[in-house]
Amino acid sequence: MAVAQDGNSNVFPFAFTLVEGETGVGWSFFLKNLKTHVASQLGLYLISDRQASIVSAYPTNGWHDPPSTHVFCIRHIVQNFTREIKDRALRKLVMNAGYALAQLSFKHYRREIKLSNPDAGTWIDNILVEKWTWSYDNGQRWGHMTTNIFELMNDVFKGIQNLPITALVKSTYFKMASLFAQRGERWDAMLRSEQLWSECCTRFIKAEGAKANTHVVTRFDRHNQNFMVKEIIDHNVGLPRQEYWVILEERWCDCRKFQAFCMPCSHVIAACAHSHIDALTLLSPIYMSETLLYIYNTDFVVVAKEDDWPVYEGEIVWHYDQMQRNKKGRLQSKRIITEMDELDKLERKYGLCRQVRHNKKNCPTRASGSTN
Repeated sequence: MAVAQDGNSNVFPFAFTLVEGETGVGWSFFLKNLKTHVASQLGLYLISDRQASIVSAYPTNGWHDPPSTHVFCIRHIVQNFTREIKDRALRKLVMNAGYALAQLSFKHYRREIKLSNPDAGTWIDNILVEKWTWSYDNGQRWGHMTTNIFELMNDVFKGIQNLPITALVKSTYFKMASLFAQRGERWDAMLRSEQLWSECCTRFIKAEGAKANTHVVTRFDRHNQNFMVKEIIDHNVGLPRQEYWVILEERWCDCRKFQAFCMPCSHVIAACAHSHIDALTLLSPIYMSETLLYIYNTDFVVVAKEDDWPVYEGEIVWHYDQMQRNKKGRLQSKRIITEMDELDKLERKYGLCRQVRHNKKNCPTRASGSTN
């Protein structure tokens, strides 16, 4: 299954296939048909894990014509790091390095990793930074660092995963038809009510606009293109108050939030207000209600009764008896548990004294209280 996200942060699947397993042949079949029939646009970003089958199938199935980019999920990078380096304490630093917006921040985390463990630094240096970091993606990830949006679809299709193939395809088709009809109707109503931008975009601009009111702007040229924006209030975003360089003509800000999400950050909004420019003109068209309606403006053909189907004259596929599911006993899950499923367990604390390994019987605080 391949999924995407629209300009309102809503996830939708757009391609499905049934193969015998995650093999090189299976991935080649899927990626080839995905590129041919669905993803023929220029400049696409394909996010996946580092499975060898995907890495080998990507360059040989037309994904370079027109050019596209294959990048890796940061959660799977951290999973591979934990498996190879055996240093769970550095996982957080690797994750922070991947999510760092500025290249200086990435270099800081990389330096900390290398000082703590030289082998860990060598391991991350063997992966191209363009493949797994936010700071070197040239603004093409649109804020997506993981394949988590795909995992969301597991809950949607949870009830039909073990159905026979015919029932599985039918249920998937009906779910997609219902989803697109519902969302298409919604965005048609939004457009009729003259709401030009998505709700997600409106919330972002409102929050950044509130921050922009506290910035001090200095203009550096007469063409109203270069600005220095100074923060005078700490907005609790994890970074100290700084000064940022803004170039409106190039749609560029030193904080890189503008390039990452293609939505004006607070520094760009402050510069636009200083120059009497509408910041909404700098928004990407992907956030427009018209674009969202276009995504879901798809008509699904109603499936006719089986008696009315035309005679099939293609290849006949026979089932393989040895792959038939054993109907006896409880179904066994085939899901592979990896390092990503392991969570750092917090030590339980007793509710009265908030101390570790204390309980109702051995807590000295409770004993002294009952004696008094």
